[in-house]
Amino acid sequence: MKTNGQSCGVRDVALWVGLYRIALGFMWFDQALQKAPWIIGPEGKPYGWLYGYIWKEINNPTFGFYADFLKNILLPNFGFFGFTTFVIEMAIGCSLVFGILVPLIGGLGGTLMQLNIAVGSYRIPGEWFWLWPLLIGSHIIFMMGRGGRRVGLDGLILKTLARPRTRAESCSISSSILYRE
Repeated sequence: MKTNGQSCGVRDVALWVGLYRIALGFMWFDQALQKAPWIIGPEGKPYGWLYGYIWKEINNPTFGFYADFLKNILLPNFGFFGFTTFVIEMAIGCSLVFGILVPLIGGLGGTLMQLNIAVGSYRIPGEWFWLWPLLIGSHIIFMMGRGGRRVGLDGLILKTLARPRTRAESCSISSSILYRE
């Protein structure tokens, strides 16, 4: 059954993708909050377990150039990179949970962050290397499928922008732009 051009019910794929997107967004929140600036890790550094995990990536490099980058650029500037990681992961979580700017932040941003994590952790003993293609694939689906249009703010914004305006509304908008007081 369809209403207003959207399917409803248990076979509504967009609904299930939206719910999965929200669940994955809460995973990003959980991961970000474990690396929050106020969480002190076992090494006595802020950003939770991030510092120790970076050392695992350095000691088990997938690529030598990446380990060199981590050791010579990231670690000396750990405060900046730790804070940036926290903010980006929170932004990805917000994008996915609220369905806002999903193709850009939740989709592309999530894909790039997962690729970064995959490259760094591929050779770490005990890591689930097969997990990264699944997570990367999820973010690509959100990006290419415009994952925020169902069960998200992207859909509401699109409906608002696509709504035909009456002549009176158009004139009102134009006059408020032209004649600001």
